[in-house]
Amino acid sequence: MKAMRPAAIASTLLASQLVLLLAGCGNFWEAPGGNSTGTTASTTTLSASSPSITAGGTVTLTATVTPTAATGTVTFYNNNTSIGTGTLTSGTASYVATFSSVGTETLTAKYGGDSTYASSTSSAVTITVTAAAGSWLPGYFPAANAARETNLVLDPAIAWTVTGNSHLHNVAGLALLGSTVRNIDGGGHCVYYSGSAYIAAGESNAEGVYELSDGGFLAPEGTAGLACE
Repeated sequence: MKAMRPAAIASTLLASQLVLLLAGCGNFWEAPGGNSTGTTASTTTLSASSPSITAGGTVTLTATVTPTAATGTVTFYNNNTSIGTGTLTSGTASYVATFSSVGTETLTAKYGGDSTYASSTSSAVTITVTAAAGSWLPGYFPAANAARETNLVLDPAIAWTVTGNSHLHNVAGLALLGSTVRNIDGGGHCVYYSGSAYIAAGESNAEGVYELSDGGFLAPEGTAGLACE
């Protein structure tokens, strides 16, 4: 075997150490910061197509991000819960939201940032959701002898109060104990319905007469002989 000169041995050792060093670096050429967003500040503002809607209606939410060169997506939040996303086009992103519960919704929009622009969050915008025309607010049956509603869904967790004999089309969301409806306090009044009664929304039951807690009845229209105030 031919003996190696000291200089050749040193060169070989240095090359081996360099190979080991590079092997241990992994993706040593990856740009610092990985998937982080850029450092140029952005600003996000949120607007709604209407400040108030009726329950079950829709409203268009529009987020505007500046500078308009920003790219990526915007996430829309209702009371800090994500409800949808939109992709930025020329600085704007939109989402059509539906609100079914009566009350006030607090909405914000957050831009996620891109390789140039940092993320940003809008100020809150509020939407007032009101009961649809002619419908009834949760927990309350007004005296409405001639009024009719279609497919009225009650909340079984709420104690509904009847203040006068009322007429419906379909009624759903009943909480029963035997033949007594536990989530409607009748106050001696009757609630008449046409169509069907439902024990739970979407679960049809045969027509029948149901007693209401605190007196009164839920009964098909035309039922005679009921003791209603």
